Amino acid sequence: MNAARLQVAATFGVILFVALILLSGFDRVSETRQSFARFVPDSFQVGAAKRLAAARLSEGDAGAAARFARLAVALDPLDPRGLSFLGVAVTLQGEGPRADAIFSVTERISRREPMTQIHFFERELASGDYAGAAGRLDAVLRAGKDNSVTQAMLSLLERSAEGRSALARRLSDSPRWADAYLRRTGAPTPDLRARAQILGRADGGIAVLGCEATLPMIGELARRNFRSDAEAIAARHCSEADPGGVLADAEFKNFGAEGPATAIGWRRYRTGDLRVTRLSGDEARIEIENRSSVTRLVISQPLAVDAGSYLVKAKVDGPGGQRVLAKIDCTTPSRPRASRQRIDREGQRVSAPDCDDAILSLWLRPGNGRVVIDRIELERVSP
Repeated sequence: MNAARLQVAATFGVILFVALILLSGFDRVSETRQSFARFVPDSFQVGAAKRLAAARLSEGDAGAAARFARLAVALDPLDPRGLSFLGVAVTLQGEGPRADAIFSVTERISRREPMTQIHFFERELASGDYAGAAGRLDAVLRAGKDNSVTQAMLSLLERSAEGRSALARRLSDSPRWADAYLRRTGAPTPDLRARAQILGRADGGIAVLGCEATLPMIGELARRNFRSDAEAIAARHCSEADPGGVLADAEFKNFGAEGPATAIGWRRYRTGDLRVTRLSGDEARIEIENRSSVTRLVISQPLAVDAGSYLVKAKVDGPGGQRVLAKIDCTTPSRPRASRQRIDREGQRVSAPDCDDAILSLWLRPGNGRVVIDRIELERVSP
């Protein structure tokens, strides 16, 4: 990303951040009834001025925002928030050097003012000072600010090798904000996968973080079917979550349990007319039953396999093996076509598409009785 695009992205982040931190709890009399302002104590007038400055910034009215911010600064010159609003307004008016001067004053008053750190983050990132930008991000996150703007800042750092290295050095210190980086279940998929690549590399400069820290990300990657990304993190940081084979939990030993061993493994689908249960006993087995009138999805798991032909086999205890169907898709399971091949005998031949989020699914045709499965196998076959 070039400097111009970085500046646009970061400026947008500043505006969004301002919209997110509109102040609350101040008396609004001087805001809603301007003629009463002289009767309101100065401390409340400062609050009203800051609220109005923030509101005008969120509307894109930099001129009005600057006027209210100047009022806030005049009433309380040592308040960093009012100065920061003025700095943002001046930035939007295209006065970069003046904004730098204002934010420099703000920083001398308080290094915990987020908008100041965001401003200098953009400047340092645009100039190639990735270590400095990572330090600014660290300051914002240490102040307890974890929202869409800080996530955007993280993403901007991740987009270059230098930024990722700087971020890795910060993460290696195990900062309190590590969770903000590792537990982002709502992060966009490209951002999540970029983080997985950083964490999964032995040469990335990040120390082993352990299962507790990385398990949420491993589970989220597996949920989105990015098996190879999840495996890479597991292999480096959480060996208990490493599936250790083409199929995870092929014999259902951990089916239905919780913890690292099930982070990459089978998901079951149950409704009122579909039952999927792990049977108790010496041998791990699952029992599936479909009382509906259509073929239903019963279990699935993400795969990390090359495109090509595979054979899916299952050890089925008792009758019903002819009712079980298998399929490999990208992203989301889809209903398989009827097949004469039996999964419990010669196996069913399936085709794996070329994608990073492949998923194997097992389906059960309608019929009387339950089907008991105690092992699933997947092997590559010649075209």
